[in-house]
Formats: sequence, C-alpha cells, structure tokens
Amino acid sequence: MNSSERFKSLCFAKYFYTDGCIILVDELMESESQKELGSLATVDGKQLILLDTKQLAINLEGSLQEIIQKEEDILFVFPGNGSNYPKALSLICQQSYGVGVYAKRFWTPGSDPIARAGAIMPEIFMNLRVATIIVVDDVISSGQTMYKLYKNNEWRFPRAKWIGACWLSQVPQMKAISGVNGYERIFTACVVEGPSKRRVPINSLSTLRSEPAIAQDYARRHFSNGEAFLRLIS
Repeated sequence: MNSSERFKSLCFAKYFYTDGCIILVDELMESESQKELGSLATVDGKQLILLDTKQLAINLEGSLQEIIQKEEDILFVFPGNGSNYPKALSLICQQSYGVGVYAKRFWTPGSDPIARAGAIMPEIFMNLRVATIIVVDDVISSGQTMYKLYKNNEWRFPRAKWIGACWLSQVPQMKAISGVNGYERIFTACVVEGPSKRRVPINSLSTLRSEPAIAQDYARRHFSNGEAFLRLIS
C-alpha cells in the first residue's frame, strides 16, 4: 500500500524521493554560497539538497486559502521558532487571528528526539468558540511535536477540529489517515521520502545559524570539510 492510500487525509502539492539530506534555505543566503555549498563533498557521497522556501510558501498559501474558505471560527497556532518562517511568508497567517505556543524538539546524537509543547492561550481554561485549529510549522518529521501539542490542548478546545499545515513533511509513521494522530487533515507543500521510508535528515538554515552545537555536529557527520560548511552557512 503506497503513502497516498495509507494517508488519505495527507494533502500535498509536490513529492520527491532522496537518499541524501536537505537544508531548507529559510534565511537570506548568497547564490554563490549556495552553489559552493551544494558542491561540497559529503562523507557518504550522497547529495545535499538546498530547498528554497519561496516556492514552498506559495504552495502552502494555496492550501491555507482552501482551508479558510471551508472552515469557520479558526484559530491559527504557531509552535516554537520554526513556525515564524512560514508565518513571515504567508499573508493569510499574518492577517488571521493566531497565537504562538511553546514547542521544541530536544535531540542528542544517538538517541530519539523528545518533543515538548506548552498550553495554547493558557489564560483561558476552556475555549468553546474555536471550531478549527490550524497548526502551522516549517517541517513535520516524526509528527511528535504536532501530536504533543494536540494531546496537551485538545481537552481545552472541545469543539475544535485540528488541521496541520507545513512547508515540508516526511512520509508519516503514525497510523492516523492524516499522518499525525489527532489531526483531521495535514496540508504540506511537499512530502519527502527516503530509502525504505527512513527519516531524511532535514535541517533549516535558520536553525544551523542559531544553534552552533547543532551546526558543528551536522558538519562533522555529513561533510568531508566541515569547516568549509560552517563558513558557507555563516
């Protein structure tokens, strides 16, 4: 059974397969630096893919337009720092009623990531007005962050259906037909799949720039010349 049959409520504009790794270029980077970065030798000889987020943002905006035309009493939710980037390129997100919420993935090399998420609108004990919650993020990898956000907050929004929206999603691993437990639908600009459905390494330029420890570990694991990588992304 292929992914489209298993996840009937996962909606995507584009799909691609890769055995390499991906960097989302979500901040300004000179074109020459991008070309040089793309030509760096990787440790395993596999391809480094640089994805410009502008086209992803256009595709996601179309999905958001479709959602808001069908749903009512919508609350946009922007988890963690990653959601700031799709929000910044979306007029719909900027013009709609929305709130930020704490969310973060903690990862130590050699161990599985741990997701944590806070309360949405913690000043309100229970919200009976909101009928649709749209959680917007840059990447859905395992889906654990989105699920943790739902699990911690769904009882506080008893009337709401949950919808996820992102630039890029891995092929889901959860059994829900949307790909993420608790979510009626997931809209993504692009689905990416690796060999044997393994997780494709995805990092954003913004994260690599703001988290030196992550950037150094990424450089060491993926590139023959890690110093050149760190210089080019700075």
